[in-house]
Amino acid sequence: MEEGKKLILVADDDKDLVMALSIRLRAAGYGVVGAHDGEEAYSVAQENKPDLIILDVRMPAGGGFSSIDRMKHSLTTRNIPVIFLTAFDDDDMREEAVRLGAAGFFRKPFDDDDFMAAISKVLGI
Repeated sequence: MEEGKKLILVADDDKDLVMALSIRLRAAGYGVVGAHDGEEAYSVAQENKPDLIILDVRMPAGGGFSSIDRMKHSLTTRNIPVIFLTAFDDDDMREEAVRLGAAGFFRKPFDDDDFMAAISKVLGI
């Protein structure tokens, strides 16, 4: 990866969404790594230490909430900001995301401009 380029981990069990987001984020100048379940997201985050994690709430092998909880207890990943994506949108999920320290919460499908603006804000760009 190029020096100075921010790295984003996209974790979602929808492989097409991971691919589409990866293409969009790379076009915006970010580096991207992907994962397709909670366990893989944790492993990839530990190995790559991304600058931001985009995390689906519901995935196999540990959904987003258990993944962020686990990452927040790791010295390697505890300070990495997380933006949640979900097909479900209810107040309880939003409240849980905030309680777990999420930097953002988006419902699929999401507005591309709002989503990219949130990423830039979280990364301080």
